[in-house]
Amino acid sequence: MRNESITKYLTILLLIIYVGSIAIFIKDKNTMNILIASICTVGTIILYFVHKKYTRLIDNNLYIVSALFVMISSLLGSCYGFYDINHYDDFLHLWSGLITVSIAFAIITFFHRDNELKNINKYFIIIYVFMFSMGVASLWEISEFFIDKFLGMHTQAGGLVDTMIDMIDALVGTIIMLPFIYKKLNSTNKKLTFK
Repeated sequence: MRNESITKYLTILLLIIYVGSIAIFIKDKNTMNILIASICTVGTIILYFVHKKYTRLIDNNLYIVSALFVMISSLLGSCYGFYDINHYDDFLHLWSGLITVSIAFAIITFFHRDNELKNINKYFIIIYVFMFSMGVASLWEISEFFIDKFLGMHTQAGGLVDTMIDMIDALVGTIIMLPFIYKKLNSTNKKLTFK
């Protein structure tokens, strides 16, 4: 119950921050920031309702870290210039690796009941969550490339070097998270028999 209250109040706080930011950006006539803050607002609302409907897919902890990630990366990073802070981008890409591994594992557990999980090789699950996380990281970098190419932004200011460092950061976050997934699989092994 306490976690549900946290997610509710966090969502309200984030929406207040987004609406306040949109008002500031309208006053400043900054169209790009209005668009980014609006997307963050809609994305947070959608994420909240998906979380409420599919708690097994997006539990309270995953919702909290994902909703905060959206705000910290998009609003603070892009709109308020936090990407100018040294290693801010590295921190976010590392964090994204942690989140995407968690999302990949949540997807597996969402679509497989406990009695079905025993038929899935735990090493396959580790490979799956690793590949999922790195796939998301590569899609993110492709998105940044298209944003720069067609919207004239500079999300990949360092070119290929920036792209590779971002991918390495996501790889580090992914690797950090894998032992936690493995441990979770082994603790589940007491109830289930993994091949």
